[in-house]
Amino acid sequence: MDSIRVERLRCLSDTGDIKIKPLTVLLGQNSSGKSSFLRVFPLLKQSIESRTTGPILWSGRLVDFGNFNDAHKRKSDNNIALSFKFKLESERSNYLLYMDLPYILLNPQPLRILNSLNIELTLQVSQDQKKQTTIASRLILKLEDSEIKLEFNDDEYVTHFYVNSLDILKLGNKYISQRIENRSLLPIITEYIDNNKDSNSETSYFLMRLRRTRALPTLLNALIEQTKKKSHHSTKKETIIGKALYFGLGSSENMLKDIQNNPFSTKSWQKKTSQWTIETEEFKTFKNLIIANSIPFILEKCDNIITNFSRKISYMGPVRATAERYYRTQDLAVDEVDYQGKNLAMFLRNLTDEERKNFSEWTLEQFGFEPSIISSLGHISLMIKPKNSKEDLNIADTGFGFSQILPIITQLWLLSVFPKFQTKSASHSVNERIVTYAIEQPELHLHPRLQGTLTDAFVAAINTARNNDIDLRLVIETHSEVLVNRLGHLVAEKKISPDDINIVLFEPSEESGEIQVRTSQFDAEGYLENWPLGFFEMELV
Repeated sequence: MDSIRVERLRCLSDTGDIKIKPLTVLLGQNSSGKSSFLRVFPLLKQSIESRTTGPILWSGRLVDFGNFNDAHKRKSDNNIALSFKFKLESERSNYLLYMDLPYILLNPQPLRILNSLNIELTLQVSQDQKKQTTIASRLILKLEDSEIKLEFNDDEYVTHFYVNSLDILKLGNKYISQRIENRSLLPIITEYIDNNKDSNSETSYFLMRLRRTRALPTLLNALIEQTKKKSHHSTKKETIIGKALYFGLGSSENMLKDIQNNPFSTKSWQKKTSQWTIETEEFKTFKNLIIANSIPFILEKCDNIITNFSRKISYMGPVRATAERYYRTQDLAVDEVDYQGKNLAMFLRNLTDEERKNFSEWTLEQFGFEPSIISSLGHISLMIKPKNSKEDLNIADTGFGFSQILPIITQLWLLSVFPKFQTKSASHSVNERIVTYAIEQPELHLHPRLQGTLTDAFVAAINTARNNDIDLRLVIETHSEVLVNRLGHLVAEKKISPDDINIVLFEPSEESGEIQVRTSQFDAEGYLENWPLGFFEMELV
C-alpha cells in the first residue's frame, strides 16, 4: 500500500495522497483532523473482520465514527471517499497454448498481468436512504493509463459504466453490483442474464458455461467478435475464444505488444495488427474490451489486497488502561495486545518462557526495565524491574507512565522483533509483507527523555522488522516536539533514512477555515524542510 487519501470525512475535506512510509508522523492542533485520518486504519480493520451489510462499519470494537451522517463532513455535496494506491503484481500464468475449451471452462485461468500495475482505487460510499445503511455508490479505478468508472444506485444496479471512452451500458445489457462476501470492501460486477437473448448465438454454450467463472457474457462475446474479425477465416471457434481469454492486462504499450505478438498469433493476425499504435481506434476498442472483461477479476484482486492490508493493522488508542494490582486469570488465547492494553497481562502470560525472556531482554536493552508476571491463586501480577535493581515492583506501584508505554512497546515487539508471530504465508509479495501499527499519542504521561527513548525504539523496530522481511509501517499521531526532534537526530546519525519518514501537517486555513494537509521531510542532515515557522510555539490569547 503506497498511499491513502480521505475525502469528506468529519472535518477533512480532502487530505490528498498521504504516503504511508515506514514512519508516518501526523502533527497538528487539536481538532485538526489528524486523529480522524489515523482512525481510518482501525476503521478498515473493524470493517473487514466482522460480517457487515455494507462496506464500512462506522461503529465497532476499535473506533466509533457514529454512523454515515456523523462521519460525513457537514455541508459537503459529495459522499465520503477512500482512495488507495498500490501495485498489482504480475503472476506466472498456467495457460496452455491452444488448450481445448472444456479445460478452460472447468479450470478458469487467473487474470494475466503483463507487468506490475500501478493502481489507484477510489471507493465512494453513501447512505441508502430507505435502509439507512452504507453502500458503495461510486468506484474509480485507474490502471496505469486507463480508467474505469462505475456508479451504483440504492438497488445495486450499475447506472454508469465506462472503460476509458467506451460506454459499456450502450453495448446492451444491465449490470449489478454485489459484495464478494460480508467481509469485503469492494463490490464485484455481475451481468443481468437474459437466458433467451443469446440462445441463437454461435458461442452461447460456451458463454453459458463461463458465467459461473464471473465472466461478463455480453462483453466477452463482443471481445470474441473483435478477435474473430482479425483472425484467419479458417480459425477454429475454440481457438478464437481461447485467444480472447488469453489477452493480458497492463499499460497501453504493453497491451499493444501482447495483442500483436502472443502464442496465438498467426501471420495473418500479425499482418492485420502490425500497423497499430496506441492511438489506433481498433486497438483502443480491443484494449477497452479486454479491460472491461477483466473487471470482476481486478476488483476481486484489489479487494484481496485491501482486506489483507486491513487485516494486518494494529491499533493503540490514546488512553491506555490504568495499571491494576491483580489481573484475573482467563483461559483465553491472546495473540495481540488490544487497543487499550487491557489484555496485556494475559498476553504476557500466554508467551512461552523463551518468548517472555526474549521480550524482557528487548525491553531492558531499549528502555532499561524488565517486565515479568507472577501467577498466584487465579490471579496475575504484572511486575517491573528497573535496570541494576534486584527488586520487582508491581506495576500499580510504579509511575503512571509504565502502564501507558508498556502496551505500545509490547505490540511493537510483537510486530517487529519476533517473526514467529507474523502471519504465516508462503507468498512474499510486496503487499503481503506490510504490517501497519497505528498509534495515537504514544507520548502521553511520558517524561521527555522517555519520549526520546520511545522514538529510538520505533526506529530500531523498523530496522529489525526489515531484517525479518517484514514491511513495518508505523503511523503515529502526536503532539510531541521531542519525538520530531529526536527523529532529526536519528536521521543525522544515519540510523534511519529520511526517505523512510513522512511528516504530515494538518493545519486549518486562515482564509477558508478548511483543514489543509501538507508534508515535510528531513534532509540528509536531519533538518526539516518546508517546516512552518513557530509550529510548536504556544499562542497566547
